[in-house]
Amino acid sequence: MGLYRLAAAAALSLYALTLASPANAAAPMRIVSLAPSVTETLFALGAGPDVVGVSQYCDYPPQVRDLPRVGSFLTPNLEAIIALRPTLVVGLELSSDVRQIRALNSMGYPVLLVSDDSLQEIENSIEKVGARISRENEARRLVAQIQDQIAAVQNRLANVKPLRALMLVGHQPIVAVGSGTYLDELMHIARADNIAAAAGEQWPHLSMEFIIAMRPEVILDGAMGSDAASSSDFWGKYPTIPAVRDHRVFGYAEDPMLHSGPRVGQSLEIMARKIHPEAWDRGAAGAGK
Repeated sequence: MGLYRLAAAAALSLYALTLASPANAAAPMRIVSLAPSVTETLFALGAGPDVVGVSQYCDYPPQVRDLPRVGSFLTPNLEAIIALRPTLVVGLELSSDVRQIRALNSMGYPVLLVSDDSLQEIENSIEKVGARISRENEARRLVAQIQDQIAAVQNRLANVKPLRALMLVGHQPIVAVGSGTYLDELMHIARADNIAAAAGEQWPHLSMEFIIAMRPEVILDGAMGSDAASSSDFWGKYPTIPAVRDHRVFGYAEDPMLHSGPRVGQSLEIMARKIHPEAWDRGAAGAGK
């Protein structure tokens, strides 16, 4: 279907929605989410029943798995979105120049774009979405809950010594968490010195020679998932790395660790427990080394 025919169909759809409700009645919202963090935010704010479509990567909470898929924030399916007759499409600012997003705007579909690259942006996006869907109070409570979770971890780690750490998201190539990401922020809060930050990129590709030279004391390896035994084949060949020598290479599940959004406080605690388990020992609240 050409863009002109889509625009005509969209105009008719919006007109039909206008006629369907009395002028003085608030029409029910029909929200399409183009990113996992947005979907999680909508459900956390209590707007789950209003979500009619999600991105192909959305998998939390479990009930989203039965919702129609509309592509992703970089490759949204315009026809699938229009077919759902949304009253609001929420995506990430990274997609602001995507042709389909511009088309939705030109057709008159309300589009809200948010960012989630930092903790501040995650909190701002929650408040921005909450304001747009008339759930400001819920958004404020959710942000306060996240801040409380972060503060609790900070208090727990107040006296621990920072450790050199590396967080990987893949092996082929070796891709690490770098500077300018919310995960890098979480590492700092978790009292870890991120060795990959020296690369000056958000998702740097690292060589094994670089990793060996930087001597990380803790490695968080997403390629391992939750299978601790899977580290031996890959990392066992590098016994001079302190993290390998001291058996401090840990896998982590992508969910929730790689999901920005309302569960970021939970992700921080998971990370901090792996980097500084001693701070969670019995009676060791805030105890240092």
